[in-house]
Amino acid sequence: MNGADLIVEFLMKKGVTHAFGYPGGPVLVLYEAIHQAQFPHILTRHEQGAAHAAEGYAKVSGRPGVCIATSGPGATNLVTGLADAYLDSVPVLAITGAVARSATGTDAFQEADITGVTQPITKYNYLVMNPDDLLPILEEAWQLTTDGRPGPVLVNVPKDIMALPAKQIAGQEIPVYTRHRPAKIKTMAMSKQVYAAISKAKQPLLLAGGGCVITPEGTQNLINFIETTGIPVATTLMGKGAIRNDHPLYLGQLGMHGTPQANTALGTCDLLLAVGTRFSDRIIGDPNEYRRSIERTIIHVDIDVAEIGKNIKADIEIEDDAADFFSVMMKTKPDEQYSDNWQDWMDMLEKKKQRYVVLKNEMYKPASPLPPQYVVHQVAEYLKGQNPVVTTDVGQHQMFVAQHFPVESPRSFITSGGLGTMGFGLPAAIGASAAAPDRTTVLFTGDGGFQMTIQELGLLASQKLPVKIFIMDNGCLGMVRQWQELFFDQHYCQSLLENNPDFLKIAEAYGIPAGQASDGDSLDEQISLAMAVDGPYLVHCILDPRENVYPMIPAGKMPQDLLMPGMED
Repeated sequence: MNGADLIVEFLMKKGVTHAFGYPGGPVLVLYEAIHQAQFPHILTRHEQGAAHAAEGYAKVSGRPGVCIATSGPGATNLVTGLADAYLDSVPVLAITGAVARSATGTDAFQEADITGVTQPITKYNYLVMNPDDLLPILEEAWQLTTDGRPGPVLVNVPKDIMALPAKQIAGQEIPVYTRHRPAKIKTMAMSKQVYAAISKAKQPLLLAGGGCVITPEGTQNLINFIETTGIPVATTLMGKGAIRNDHPLYLGQLGMHGTPQANTALGTCDLLLAVGTRFSDRIIGDPNEYRRSIERTIIHVDIDVAEIGKNIKADIEIEDDAADFFSVMMKTKPDEQYSDNWQDWMDMLEKKKQRYVVLKNEMYKPASPLPPQYVVHQVAEYLKGQNPVVTTDVGQHQMFVAQHFPVESPRSFITSGGLGTMGFGLPAAIGASAAAPDRTTVLFTGDGGFQMTIQELGLLASQKLPVKIFIMDNGCLGMVRQWQELFFDQHYCQSLLENNPDFLKIAEAYGIPAGQASDGDSLDEQISLAMAVDGPYLVHCILDPRENVYPMIPAGKMPQDLLMPGMED
């Protein structure tokens, strides 16, 4: 057994059912091992596609996604996907080839210091320089992807180590990392303080972030907690799916394009219980202004102690994961009921919620060209109750989907949050569908972002996965155009896409059936055709280019300072 055989055997023993990658010279011995073992590898059309597909797989399955690339440009092409996974806490194991150890540091052909390049955007990375270290490093890397806050880990293996005989440690315990850290300030030690703060609250809010959807236990424990205490809850973009859309205590998504009721609650609450979120600028705006705007108690719970207090100074800090936090809080709950203390608060938020529902319903009307809200709503209505996997690229359409597509279960809303990566959507949808091939995966993508990884249509065609693509074509970089309209005197500099290709012909070239929708009737027809096909289908939707995403909070403003026509008091 050589090093390449050992890598493949390791992945198979870990139960890896899909690895996404692209071969090259330094990893040819690894691909020979993949061939000999008949290992389930999927050939993407670009290494960035491999990283995003691994993300999509991991987000849906809850297991680490695996991507493989060669040295130099192959490895550097993974960088955007790894950075995306790092910010959104996605467990990804990247295995890259490297030039031979004897050539390391000589600027050899296709040499790049991927270890140095990815140090800021991975949880940890390795350059294997001793064949005997290969298996222990793989074991450690695998565990690190999901230990604590999930994230990407990279293992860089020189090509000569892949070819050398490898030491097998069959039947022996493989040494793994033992990192000594200070004891956590966990929930059990702080639950009395949390309940004391809740008992004094008149306007409480629970903010549920992406950490609340990592495990099924986390989401169920969250629901148990809010139903027992009566605290209203809002989610971040990454937390969507933690609670069903029609739950009476759910205020919707908050942030720059969140619901009026959720952002009003965030801006005016006197108690903020934030769990599994890092308080990004898209949620909180100016953290200093938020902290001093009104007197409020902030409780921050996160598995990553580095995030606690980084952006917002909390009054109570708890280093714990969401599932454990809500579980312990339920076990230690006093007999008192507090919800009567904030009934006036709930009534005010409910009025805002119902007013927003009326405004949303007015958007669900057909027209030509198509309103983007109507497109999302019609697809959601067709798939209602079928628990689809909903995937987006990045831009205006991403926010329209977040606002108008009710997500039916945890880990079913797949998007790029922290990095906002255009081109994420198509490969991520393929990876998501590979993880759940028995479910329909819907991809909403813009005409701009779609063209960044359009070559992955080849991968989709080869895999024949049930991914239904809706290209939201407004002929521009919608979010950029919106900001230029509102804040740059309508100077649409380099944001208009005037030479888009014929997407139907491109789909045809890849052997993927497709159709166009430009009004209500053609949209309904295309949705029916797309869902009837046993495999991929592409719908080119012609949108109104003048449509903007509202609600919207201007940069640096407070959460309650949102712009929303029709919601003015």
